[in-house]
Amino acid sequence: MDKALQNVIKHDQFVETVGEASEFVSGHKKQFVVYIVIAAVVAVLGYGGWSYMQGKKTARQLALGEAMGVAQATTSRSAADEKKVVDAFTKVSTEYAGSHEGNLALYMLAMIDLERGDTAAGEKKLKDVMGGDKEAASLAKYTQAEIYQGQGKTAEAEALLRDLMASPTHLMPKEQAILQLARYIAKTKPEEARKLLEPLRTARAPISTPAIEVLGTLPPAVGTPTKK
Repeated sequence: MDKALQNVIKHDQFVETVGEASEFVSGHKKQFVVYIVIAAVVAVLGYGGWSYMQGKKTARQLALGEAMGVAQATTSRSAADEKKVVDAFTKVSTEYAGSHEGNLALYMLAMIDLERGDTAAGEKKLKDVMGGDKEAASLAKYTQAEIYQGQGKTAEAEALLRDLMASPTHLMPKEQAILQLARYIAKTKPEEARKLLEPLRTARAPISTPAIEVLGTLPPAVGTPTKK
């Protein structure tokens, strides 16, 4: 495999960017969501070379890398260019259905549906991804939780994040699920949110910084003396 395919950045940046992108979905700020996610996935994949997927068939990696390349090179919002991106990911998701690469391509197609405003189609694809390999499924669950939260389905959103906390993955580590769950329950369950976040104070910066920010929004802990 070409060495260029093996250039992979730390997954912290990828996770942080995916979090930001899916927040665009829940906030109905659709304009750039797909390209933010594409850029993040391209970065972590290094155009197909996942560091933890050594030994997988080069053909699948190259096919997904090519689709990512098409997406990254497409900066226009025209229907013709969007079709090129959709066709590229559709080819991978169809030819390699059920594989890591195929599921990730399907995830990207779901994100494009959401960017278009077709939530029903996007959710259907996300649920299909959830039924596949654990790594891709974790991304789909995280995004679906954001959609649920935006729809006011808080119980469903919490359930997905608690599932991710119980079964973290390389692409969606436990800390990221904890952060998002704490954000969701900060107002309704502040004490639980505090308990979840306190251990993250000393984590690496991409985790500790937002954890401390959320902690700062919580009311004083029960039993804490108030200043006179």
